[in-house]
Amino acid sequence: MNPLLANPSQFASLIQRFFLERLLQQKNASPRTIESYRDTLRLLFGYAEKTLHKPPPQLTLNDFNAKLVLGFLDHLEKKRHIMVRSRNARRAAVHSFTRYFALQCPPALHLAQQILAIPAKRFVKPLLGFLSRDEMQALLGAPDTDSWFDQRDRLLLSML
Repeated sequence: MNPLLANPSQFASLIQRFFLERLLQQKNASPRTIESYRDTLRLLFGYAEKTLHKPPPQLTLNDFNAKLVLGFLDHLEKKRHIMVRSRNARRAAVHSFTRYFALQCPPALHLAQQILAIPAKRFVKPLLGFLSRDEMQALLGAPDTDSWFDQRDRLLLSML
């Protein structure tokens, strides 16, 4: 076993560098993206603490494997009742971190390959609906013509 994979400080360092170097400096990610990735990893570490019975500071790269990530994604869907799109967004955040640590720590490449093999879950995209002629006429007739704002709104709706 490679000592880099079993060292909690190595894993903590990778996480810190992922946020500071990769997301902030290299990718110039938006604050919302960084918050989303942070929240995903917090949820993942909370899940890992419950299932592996290890506090987050003791987690290692060996603990961060496909079994843990799959369990985490299933937990999000079944216990937290999130939608498939949210699950896929959490998966994307985990994949981003996984791609980073695969480049930074080559001994963990086999772990990264297994995690990156987790596919996005498919979902049905809703069909776009259309308004009937009566609904469209009701919408166009809704604004009054008493004020300038009403006239503007009516014009905008007509242009749409």
